[in-house]
Amino acid sequence: MKVKKLILGFYSVNCYIVPLESGHEDSCFIIDPGADFNSIRDYLLNEKIYPEFILNSHGHYDHIAAVKELMDYYEIPFYIHSKDEPVLRDPAKNMSSLLGSNTLSLETYTLIDASLQKKLETMGIKIHETPGHTPGSISIETGNNLFTGDLLFRGGAGRTDLWGGDPVMLAKSLAKIKSLDKNLVVNPGHGATTTIEIEIKNNFYLSPEFLEGGAAWF
Repeated sequence: MKVKKLILGFYSVNCYIVPLESGHEDSCFIIDPGADFNSIRDYLLNEKIYPEFILNSHGHYDHIAAVKELMDYYEIPFYIHSKDEPVLRDPAKNMSSLLGSNTLSLETYTLIDASLQKKLETMGIKIHETPGHTPGSISIETGNNLFTGDLLFRGGAGRTDLWGGDPVMLAKSLAKIKSLDKNLVVNPGHGATTTIEIEIKNNFYLSPEFLEGGAAWF
């Protein structure tokens, strides 16, 4: 099973179905289930694969809208960084009060701590704390793939003008990503797939000029 990208919802969020390296052949986990539960469920059922958990890059509405339905349908846990807990619970902070027809506040979740990070590492999943777009934004590394959420895009970087955004932290997080294996495939929260090497060569937000100037560019 290869990584599957589903482009979902009005904001074209990239939801990823990712095989578990340490799991059964038909087991996977879900990254950033956007606002289309039916498409995610139908894909999983058609492919006869089963999700073990949901792991989110951050808590904005366009990335979490199908979380509750998936949790209930599959009876699986939902993992997110502790610093994004306020985003999950507040419709103004997760932007559901602005982006969706209904407000969304999630109350059932498991916060990522050191213990859970160790558990995920035994499954071949490494969590990189990469705040800036939100306080609890993470990037998820597994195999030769890196899932960057709304931190790094092909040719761009995440915005910092929403609740909890921090341009200084975003620049530090981008520098952290730049230091990783250049051959990693970058799977962003929106838009096309790329690699770290390509972005170092072509993306202004990974250039020394930007990283040294940091917040001054925002």
